[in-house]
Amino acid sequence: MTTDIIPGEIADGPAAIRRTVAEARPGARDIAARLRRDGIRRIHVIGNGTSYHSSLAAATLYGRHARAGDPIVVPMTAGAFLTYPPVLDAGDAIVGISASGEFRDVVAVAEAWRDRVPVVGIVHVPGSTLTRIATDVVLSSGGPSDVPVMTKTFSATLVATELLLLGLLGSDRADGPIEQIVRAADHAEAAIAAAEPLIDAVAADLVDAAHVFVVGSGMASIAALEAALKLKEMAIVHAEGTETWEMASGAATIVGPGTVVVAVAPTGPGRAATADVVEHAAAWGARVIEVGPTALAPGSTLLPLSTEAIEDHAPLTAVPPIALLAFALARRRGFDPDHPAWVERYHSQGLRHILGV
Repeated sequence: MTTDIIPGEIADGPAAIRRTVAEARPGARDIAARLRRDGIRRIHVIGNGTSYHSSLAAATLYGRHARAGDPIVVPMTAGAFLTYPPVLDAGDAIVGISASGEFRDVVAVAEAWRDRVPVVGIVHVPGSTLTRIATDVVLSSGGPSDVPVMTKTFSATLVATELLLLGLLGSDRADGPIEQIVRAADHAEAAIAAAEPLIDAVAADLVDAAHVFVVGSGMASIAALEAALKLKEMAIVHAEGTETWEMASGAATIVGPGTVVVAVAPTGPGRAATADVVEHAAAWGARVIEVGPTALAPGSTLLPLSTEAIEDHAPLTAVPPIALLAFALARRRGFDPDHPAWVERYHSQGLRHILGV
């Protein structure tokens, strides 16, 4: 018997964003101010999988607002940081993202460096290992997660990381971007509501797809990475996330009938370039699904976004409708994404950190 937990967790995502801003903002601001006062010049933001995508998104958003003289933020996978550690000194800090607080590589980095440089944990589970060993912790909000596929926890931990990094700018420069994060929760809620009546019919057309390419520009390219991961984790389908200009010169070589192209194209400077890619993909015979304010390619299927849902927050607003699609496609393909078989593959590698199992 299936329980269909994931759609409820997706629906809880916007509330998790709002709660994280309300509850984590003061602490994140204080930690950021202390890092700045202590002369931190370089911050390494690490994670793996979904948490790595959060590190990319938070670092990119910070970079949109940082100025010359502000600390430099470097995103990196936790495994790479552990294996190829950079040379750190008193001007460095580490931010480790692990929703469970148990991911072994993030925990190992925190244990190795906590007595030498500040280590801030971004965690969703209170009392977990990372909360005990990090020098500072920012807890995301939204309640416990009951499934191994991260949906609301992605939104919540991403926002917690963004709050910390934006705090480096000071309140006068951070307030505007944080207000945009709160508005993104509203846009995500609207996107979920708009997608729900469309998803089953769209999924029915994708059951036999051989390849799915998720494409976007700027921050939408990071949303594409996370959306492709959701399609792989839930629907067990080959899905690749790619940046618009890379799609044009790489994946374009195999796009054709039997291929699905999901275009993440919210309002923003990259939308026109993504339009060119999806128009070509449609001409080459691909099935095109768009997540944006209006359709860009004739004959494509639109999962609507508000015109006010901007590119810089695409990971928060555009991933949820694609996650809903991934869940519906999983059901059509005979999989139970609430209890995926791949959990045992993670455990066989010693990765015991997965939430909901």
